[in-house]
Amino acid sequence: MQEQPQTSPCLIDDLKPSGFHLRLALVAGGGPFCDGYILGIIGIALPIMVKDFHLSGNMTGLLGASSLFGVLLGGLGGGIISDRLGRKRLYTLNLLMFAICSCAQYFAGSLYALLFWRLLIGMAIGADYPIATAYVTEFMPRVWRGPVLSGLITFWWVGYIISFIAGYLLSLYFPDNWRIILGSSLVPSALLMLFRIGMPESPRWLMQAGRAEEARAVVREHLGAHVLLDEPKPADTPRLSFKHLFQTRYRGALAFVCAFWILQSAPSFAIHTLQAPILEQLRMGNSLLASCIVTSFTLLGSVPVSLGLINVMGRRKLLIGSFAWGAIALFFVGLYPHPANWFIIVAFIIYSAVEAAGSGLQFVYPNELFPTEIRGTAVGFASSASRLGAAMGTVLLPMGTIQFGVHAMMLVAAMLLTLGAAISWRWAPETATLNLSEASQSLTS
Repeated sequence: MQEQPQTSPCLIDDLKPSGFHLRLALVAGGGPFCDGYILGIIGIALPIMVKDFHLSGNMTGLLGASSLFGVLLGGLGGGIISDRLGRKRLYTLNLLMFAICSCAQYFAGSLYALLFWRLLIGMAIGADYPIATAYVTEFMPRVWRGPVLSGLITFWWVGYIISFIAGYLLSLYFPDNWRIILGSSLVPSALLMLFRIGMPESPRWLMQAGRAEEARAVVREHLGAHVLLDEPKPADTPRLSFKHLFQTRYRGALAFVCAFWILQSAPSFAIHTLQAPILEQLRMGNSLLASCIVTSFTLLGSVPVSLGLINVMGRRKLLIGSFAWGAIALFFVGLYPHPANWFIIVAFIIYSAVEAAGSGLQFVYPNELFPTEIRGTAVGFASSASRLGAAMGTVLLPMGTIQFGVHAMMLVAAMLLTLGAAISWRWAPETATLNLSEASQSLTS
């Protein structure tokens, strides 16, 4: 058992971070790492598959977006199930699905089989978002809640970057072998599945489910006997369900979370998934290497946020600023009249860094703005909505590029980010100093 340095009674929100919290953050971060790797590796394999399968622009976009459509389904289903059955049950099972689908991609016998497995692996990824983030939120003290939740996005970006590096190296040693490139996601998925075994159930979920003694046992073992929990809800309290998300109390928070997440994800996934083809159409030499360089700079934005900038700068300023600077960078790309050079690379690096910084709030705001009994469902719905936007963006970008040109599509992406900045200016709350109960009431009416 991890001993706490403090012994006076206190709530989970007011705890000093412990070794258990660090372990929990690292294990939880493994899920987004695998997510980023699995979603990113398609960016390296896609140019090979275009040649192998003779893909049209429409099919290229569909294959790139197939896992995102799966995330849409998995996020919604995983969130609802985790609110009903608990966080722990699906926490390891969805990683088993990662491993199975990763292996199946290697043996896919046709394009349609590959689309099926990418859809299925996307469902597992989508389920991990509400499960892992709600799990972390309900254990973390206030001082670590923002940095750790945004840190999950940093893990996502690390997985995404490593997928590009690993994919690029694999393409050198195994040229034109997209099977090995896609199948490589089996390695991180299998390792993480082992590390998650034995993690406890969320005490906040146990408490709201009326299982008070189990909740207190978890707290005593992992957080300390001095830690207090709220009393369990009365037995006659109605269980919140999916339809409650659309009631007046939660409607404003749900609209805000879905709007900013969609407007971040739609340009981001499309640009990062198709970064190499975009740079190639902008007449950049060695576009694959250039895309790896651009993607690597996402850590310039995400790491400072997860190390505490999110608390120092605040949620609201971070969100507005990331939208604004991202829009400026993409407006430059869209209006730049010359073939791609280092000016374009720098503009894409700025966009990647600020977008990664703002994306840290994708796990923070949804988990803070909804209470425990409906948190998973809300996060799942918001992540599903965002992935619908991301999938549509990934499908439409190559189609729009063929029809209108890559410069025009970069201007469209910049306008979406400008809309995101305006919505954030109007509705984004500041929750950095609030406990979890106060934060969940900041956008309710």
